Amino acid sequence: MLTHEENELLCRVGPGTPMGEVLRRYWLPVLTTEELPEPDCPPVRAKLLGEELVAFRDSDGNVGLVDNNCPHRRASLFFGRNEESGIRCVYHGWKFNVNGDCVDMPSEPAESNFKDKVKIKSYPCVDKGGTIWTYMGPADLQPPFLNFLALQLPDDHLITNRVLSDCNFIQSMEGNLDTSHISYLHRNLADLKMDDFDDGTDVLGFPSPRMSTRIRGYSRDAKLMVQPTSYGWRYVGQRETPNGHHHLRITTAIFPVYQMIARLPDQGPGILMMVPRDDETCWRWSVGARTDRPFTEEERADRAGQSANKTDIHGRGEKGKWNDYMMSRDDQKNLSFTGIKGIGTQDQAVTESMQPISDKMNEHLGTSDRAIIFNRRILLNAARAMMEGQEPLRHDPDVMGRINSHEEIIPAGDDWRKYGAFAGESEGLPV
Repeated sequence: MLTHEENELLCRVGPGTPMGEVLRRYWLPVLTTEELPEPDCPPVRAKLLGEELVAFRDSDGNVGLVDNNCPHRRASLFFGRNEESGIRCVYHGWKFNVNGDCVDMPSEPAESNFKDKVKIKSYPCVDKGGTIWTYMGPADLQPPFLNFLALQLPDDHLITNRVLSDCNFIQSMEGNLDTSHISYLHRNLADLKMDDFDDGTDVLGFPSPRMSTRIRGYSRDAKLMVQPTSYGWRYVGQRETPNGHHHLRITTAIFPVYQMIARLPDQGPGILMMVPRDDETCWRWSVGARTDRPFTEEERADRAGQSANKTDIHGRGEKGKWNDYMMSRDDQKNLSFTGIKGIGTQDQAVTESMQPISDKMNEHLGTSDRAIIFNRRILLNAARAMMEGQEPLRHDPDVMGRINSHEEIIPAGDDWRKYGAFAGESEGLPV
């Protein structure tokens, strides 16, 4: 359990808050490329870490992310004209480029140098992988852009998805870091009848997806162990297989908000990010990848059509609290553990049901919550250090470019830390 003060420190992310300042030291996703499809297209509203912003793509294709309010009389730049390499406020014509410089002030005399003294808050952006990323921290501390395995691939090998969630980012993040719930929340009832299933892959090496499902039903009390790393930490959900081996699902947590959920090697690298929109809402971002070839347009359309919670361009889902996530009690009796369709929607239902900021003082955490406890500890430590003027972890781009998650069947009793790790990562003790 956490105290009220710890919960506030963990969950509040606005400007000037310790956790908000920690998160501002890293590149975060803010919009999809699709929302700014071409130069001089209409500007769009954005909200990240409690800040109201406006994004635009200038005449050269560069993305600008600026304060929503014009510094003159505070009118919203969402109504601005995106023209000739800048966004122009419709109130008095003041114009700003992607760097926040005022490049035209027609309401002042031609001989005035006032425009040279005015600047609007702006944040650097990178358009990569169908996602527009931004860095909101001090300019002199700006880190290199993210070097994740997926982001090393060409954009046409990537698919990006974003869903708005009505809860604090910590709740959504902890859903990703909880391997125990997959034996319950995401289970189809038909999977409970797999006692006789055997496709020959319960052997040392990589199981089939169906065998992985069979093992998660066979062994529902996974042993959790956490390993600190130079970039954050990783943890294993270790289960015994029907044939007496050990099944590993290793999830990687890259400080502060990036996760790589356990997956088989042929499923391609992926990234999940639970990014705070404000204190009580967050964006559930996912980036999936193919390493062998680009996604076809048919595959992209199929992926969008089969989305667990179909969304519009702004990430608004068709399912939510207002319709109980389209839960079917008949399906709950006959088809699935929840009666809710889609893994992501099942996650949303439970994390949003905790209220926008959950009451962590009245939780009762057990051994299956070891990863959640560890994650809270390192985030709180970073926020407390920020209050003392200490900067958070800086990532090594070379290390970042080698991190992945892992799933494998290993000999019983073997050390799980040797698996799915690169040289140097297998050091450190489970906690």
